Amino acid sequence: MFGFVVLSKENASEEERSIYKSHYCGLCHVLGERYGKKGMMALSYDMVFLEMLLSDLYDEEKTTGTETCHIHPFKGHAYTYTKASEYAADMQMLLYYYSLLDNVHDEGRDKKKAENYKENVKALMLKYPRQAEAIKKGLEEIERKEDENERDASLMSLLFGRILGEIFVISDDDFFSSELRTLGCGLGRFIYLIDAWTDKKKDHKKGLYNPLDAKIDEKQIKAMLLDAASAASDAFERLPLDEYISILRNILYSGIWIRFKAEEKNE
Repeated sequence: MFGFVVLSKENASEEERSIYKSHYCGLCHVLGERYGKKGMMALSYDMVFLEMLLSDLYDEEKTTGTETCHIHPFKGHAYTYTKASEYAADMQMLLYYYSLLDNVHDEGRDKKKAENYKENVKALMLKYPRQAEAIKKGLEEIERKEDENERDASLMSLLFGRILGEIFVISDDDFFSSELRTLGCGLGRFIYLIDAWTDKKKDHKKGLYNPLDAKIDEKQIKAMLLDAASAASDAFERLPLDEYISILRNILYSGIWIRFKAEEKNE
């Protein structure tokens, strides 16, 4: 259910693409330092958005450099990370672990892989009790509703939206917690719905759960996606961002729609 919150490269300048890539590599760098190769395997573009958002919002001091890695062993690449990268890396690990458990529940796969992350997640649960509880309880509720064959896609997307809303908030005491929670919730709703839309045909063919009715059309799902995206963007525009605002706007207004547009072409 991840990998939808990406930069639209065709709508980004060369400089913007370079900055974005350096933050992607920076988050990978931090995941590797904190968790080794299994941390790097958990990396997704979604948390790069969160890392850049928080780095900009809190004017975090940047650490930059150039390195090679096991993915790019011969050519050095630039990386940028901040204190926000550490938080995003920890949230990435929590989300990845529970996504593996979701795969175990839905399709009976990734059980051994989930066990490999269990010890790291125990420490993160103690460090971030609110976020960990939101992910655990939220996904348990989603699983329960799936087992009941809940057909209200808006409700199901909201359950996931609430999870991401809590992840976007580092602390409840934060001045920007309300806007960040709303932004994360809207984005989470969008991710859930676009994931369900792209998997709809496959899920119905395999007899797997999908909250979207087989007869739902592009016009209907687009309206639902627009509602979720609008909630996220309205909250986003209330935040005092400057350094990465063009990149973040690109992601929110163009990038998240890439998969939907791809599905339209395949229809």
